[in-house]
Amino acid sequence: MEIKNSFTVSSDIKTSWNILLDIERIAPCMPGAELTAVIDDTHYKGNAKLRVGPVSLTFSGEAEITEVDEVNFTAKVHAKGNDTKGRGAADAYVVFALSEDGEQTRVDVSTELNLSGSVAQYGRASGLIDAIASQIISDFTDNLESEIANEKTLSTEIKKSTDTNQTGVSKKSDNSISGLSLFFRAIWAMILGKR
Repeated sequence: MEIKNSFTVSSDIKTSWNILLDIERIAPCMPGAELTAVIDDTHYKGNAKLRVGPVSLTFSGEAEITEVDEVNFTAKVHAKGNDTKGRGAADAYVVFALSEDGEQTRVDVSTELNLSGSVAQYGRASGLIDAIASQIISDFTDNLESEIANEKTLSTEIKKSTDTNQTGVSKKSDNSISGLSLFFRAIWAMILGKR
């Protein structure tokens, strides 16, 4: 099944790219997501919890960043996970693309998703999945906006401190190329199937 998502964040493309690819910062933005291990710069493990009506699902999974294009602000990820109660599995190939949208950044996510086992029945209930996916993406975007606002506040405070006191203050550097956000978006896309 093919899934398409998009959202807009209120920061320039470079800032958005750096924030979206920062493991420590992005994990708390995704509802129900938990990073359990960082294997290396391109391999991650984590859990994603989701409640669909009376059913609670917990997926334990891993992701590999297979390609990062810093010039064009695109990345590719292969993510897979299994329900911890053995009810099935999900496997996804995800492409992320950032583009400028005025002073904001548009994030487009395209996912090729395969569900197996009893969890595959949720893939057939697209109306329910679309509603849940929309809410999760909305919550993620709100949390991400808060993180961006925190960064802007921190940058302003650091600049003010630097202007008045040249000792002991260093600017926060956020240039890491990591993939937790890609991992968790892939896992949520696998579970939810947002179109």
